[in-house]
Amino acid sequence: MKAGDLLRDLLFASGGSAVALLLLYYLHGAWLGGWAVGCGVVAGIFLRRAVAPTYATFPPWLSRPLNLAVVLIGTIFAAWGTLAAPQYAHTVYWYEVRWEAFYLAAAGVLLGLGVAAGVYTHARMRREVEEHRVRGAALRETALRAQLKALQAQINPHFLFNALNALAELAHDDPDRAEELIGDLSFLLRYSLRSSAVETVPLAQELEAVERYLRIERARLGGRLRVEQSVDKSVAQTHIPGLILQPLVENAVQHAVAPRPEGGRVRIEVSNEAAGVRIVVEDDGPGLPDAVRAQLGGFAAVSALAGMEAAIDAGTAGAGGGLANVQKRLALSYRGAARMGVGDSSMGGSRIDVLVPR
Repeated sequence: MKAGDLLRDLLFASGGSAVALLLLYYLHGAWLGGWAVGCGVVAGIFLRRAVAPTYATFPPWLSRPLNLAVVLIGTIFAAWGTLAAPQYAHTVYWYEVRWEAFYLAAAGVLLGLGVAAGVYTHARMRREVEEHRVRGAALRETALRAQLKALQAQINPHFLFNALNALAELAHDDPDRAEELIGDLSFLLRYSLRSSAVETVPLAQELEAVERYLRIERARLGGRLRVEQSVDKSVAQTHIPGLILQPLVENAVQHAVAPRPEGGRVRIEVSNEAAGVRIVVEDDGPGLPDAVRAQLGGFAAVSALAGMEAAIDAGTAGAGGGLANVQKRLALSYRGAARMGVGDSSMGGSRIDVLVPR
């Protein structure tokens, strides 16, 4: 026999004995401890075990109140049975107490059923509240995933427009190069669709998407675009949400390199740290507007609630649009565990710093 079964027997027997002690005092006007323990053991152990198999397959929220009802009713009947003790064991006495016995038995049945109904109602309400909470959590999770997919599926239309213009020019001057860039653009479009269908992708795939994007931009900007990269190969297979790094690089190219006749530099750094994987993208441009800095905040935890409440951007164009998109997706993916912020770069421009947990 398991220790849990013994403890359960002890609890039911003790409870039945306490109830029987009070009933016996009412019936006999004396504290009959021995009879009380006997009634408690009979009702709390033997009777309960005999009846329990009939509702063994019931769910716990129903079988538990039934256990209480059986023990309570059994205890009352056992206490009433003491009226037939040897000193009262004659027909005349039984006849004299018939109504008292009937009322006591009826009261026992009603009380037992009342306790069972009360416990059942309480358990059922708790079960319904828990089911409602689970359904609400499932709905919120579904909404978060839908919002995450919507954010992840967004592509900067300005990038597509510029890429197609660059391809149109190369188609006449360098058809082979144009064909290569068409392959890169096709890869980026497929990657965007594929990454929006899964929760995470290996960082190596994200780095390949960035390299394809930079090849297209180099065809458009030429020597004006200078890129430095420092990537820790040990984190290549670490999974992150898709299209997290590429929008950061795109933001630097569009706002720090493309508008300037002399071009500019972009530095990409991916490092392995104890707290997670750190991704830094910085440039030597004029920096982001103060409004964008205020919107993104300093280097702080990205709140899942803020990501859920914020409206989905209609695309990623505009200063900070892609950064806000990344920030929201980090919030939805990591529920406050990721960190992202904007600061000043040692190169003179802006610095986007992202830390994602493993």
